[in-house]
Amino acid sequence: MRFYVESYGCTMNQGETQMIAGSFEEEGHEIVDSLEEADKALIGTCVVIDKTEQRMIRRIEELQEEVSEVIVSGCLPSVEGPSAFDSPSEKEDLRFIRPDEVEFTSRSGIDSNFIGTVPIASGCFGDCSYCITKLARGHLVSRCPDEIKRRFEELVESGKREIRITCQDAALYGRDISTDLLDLLDRLLDAEGDYRIRVGMMNVDSLRDITEGFIEMMKYERIYSFLHLPLQSGSDRILQKMRRKYTVEEWKKMTARFRDEFPELTLSTDVIAGFPGENEEDFQMTKEALKEAKPDIVNVTRFSPRRGTEAAKMPDQIHSKEKKRRSKELTDLRFRISRQLNERYVGKESSALVLEKGKNDTLKARMDNYKVVVLKKQDEDLIGERVDVKIRGAEDIYLWGESISK
Repeated sequence: MRFYVESYGCTMNQGETQMIAGSFEEEGHEIVDSLEEADKALIGTCVVIDKTEQRMIRRIEELQEEVSEVIVSGCLPSVEGPSAFDSPSEKEDLRFIRPDEVEFTSRSGIDSNFIGTVPIASGCFGDCSYCITKLARGHLVSRCPDEIKRRFEELVESGKREIRITCQDAALYGRDISTDLLDLLDRLLDAEGDYRIRVGMMNVDSLRDITEGFIEMMKYERIYSFLHLPLQSGSDRILQKMRRKYTVEEWKKMTARFRDEFPELTLSTDVIAGFPGENEEDFQMTKEALKEAKPDIVNVTRFSPRRGTEAAKMPDQIHSKEKKRRSKELTDLRFRISRQLNERYVGKESSALVLEKGKNDTLKARMDNYKVVVLKKQDEDLIGERVDVKIRGAEDIYLWGESISK
């Protein structure tokens, strides 16, 4: 069988799709680059908002017209499954793989040549009023640390230089199996090699108990100085409606603590624009929190009611036009902040891992704080290598640089 692969959504989804593809390879099937060559298709789906789910369904229907079978993974199988499709005939050539059915494999699947992903758990302990992922993924189920280490070492041995440790909330890892993220990272760092670990998203309430230990782990050069810590709203009133288990002040103090230890930390966060009941004062508080903390990355999402969640039935839903305005203001602010932060690097020199091709004959590299450096018209033989770079310019979301000899 020749199969074609597409994957959407979060790093967790990407990693699971890669593992499914790897299991197909182990069975003797072949991954192909184009749909025209394929007998079957594998699609890793995201349903984080209703608009995305509808796009997934349309794409699956398009794939059905081209191949004999479409294998659907990701969150759609758990949230909707066959019920997402109207007629029995639409379901005949579909196969669904739920997240809890995905197993580790020795093959890396569709990973980038130098980037690998290791899903370490599925589900969480949260109960956010707006989140469909909880319905898709359920309660926390951590993977066995020995299995994770084996997968990690296989990726390192196969030449991966950046390995992404991912789940819904990385700080929760192991709490259901009497271990924790710190112990896991300690085990993984035993692997020899010049690689970098990117630890995925964590919530304030989950990170709270292991903050100091995680700060010590981040001092290892093989862990990126990168922190993804969602804010979601700068208003405690809205956070309570969201059922987030922290306050704005706690989020600010935690981000400040990491910035104190790592002045060049890349801080990533998430905010939701137009949550039900969010008034102008709440919205302005979100803007002020961002101005104070100055995250390098802000993932802005317009609130979208998801069937089956409490937030979808809340009163005081915000008009789509107003959500669009708030989303645009937050996005504009995000780019102003990130441009300001990026301009600090111009003229500086740094080490960076070259990981993949960029657009228009460029290469894409990462500094040890996870900043993206785009190298203009460099030799493709540098991909997979560590180089010294000089930063020549700054854009909103990346730096311009060139490799230099020392």
